[in-house]
Amino acid sequence: MRRRCKAEGSRGFTLLELSLALSLGTLLFALMLRLIGADLQLGRAMAVRLSETSRQRRSLELIREELALAHGWQVNPPVSTRWPCRMSGRRPVLAIATVADDELARGEGAIVYSVGSVPDVIWRGQVLMRCGPAYSLDGVPNLRGAFQNRVLLDALPSDIGSGFTAQPHPQWPVLELEIQQQLPSGSGEQQLLRSRLAA
Repeated sequence: MRRRCKAEGSRGFTLLELSLALSLGTLLFALMLRLIGADLQLGRAMAVRLSETSRQRRSLELIREELALAHGWQVNPPVSTRWPCRMSGRRPVLAIATVADDELARGEGAIVYSVGSVPDVIWRGQVLMRCGPAYSLDGVPNLRGAFQNRVLLDALPSDIGSGFTAQPHPQWPVLELEIQQQLPSGSGEQQLLRSRLAA
C-alpha cells in the first residue's frame, strides 16, 4: 500500500513576489554602486589635494633654502636681458642673487621664479617656473652648471597677481611666500588650494 504524503506549509513564491524581490534587490544594488562611485570620486579628489599640498610645501621649502643662500633678492623685478633663461611672456615674481656683486639679481647668476602660460600642453592652467641651476648630490645648487627653466607647479589661477606671490614682511626682514592652485573638487567644481611660508 502506498502512502501519500501531503506537503505541509506554503507552496513557494508567486511570480509577483519574485518580481518584487528582484526589483528591490536591483534598486539596492544600483544605490550601493552609486554610493561607492561617489566615495571613490571623493577619495580621488582628496588624494589629489594631499599630493598637491605636498608639492606646494616642497616648492616653498626649495625657495626658502635658496633665499637662505642668497646675496640679495628682488620681488617683482623687471625683466633683465642678462638672465640665463628667457621669460617667454611669463611674469617674473622673485629674483634671487647667487653672487655677491649682483645684490639686485639682475645678472647671469640670478635664480628667477616666474608665473605665466604653459610651455607645453601637458600642464594645466598657469605654471610656476624656476630658472636656475641643478642641484649637486650633496644638495647644494651647482652654480657652475647650466641654468634651465623647469616647471615647479601647474594649475595656478589665471588671475594676474595670483598663483605665486612674494611680499616683504612689514616688520621683519623676511619674505612672505604664497602659492595658490585651482584644483577640481569631488563635486567637479574648482577649489582653491593655498600654502604660505615665511622665508
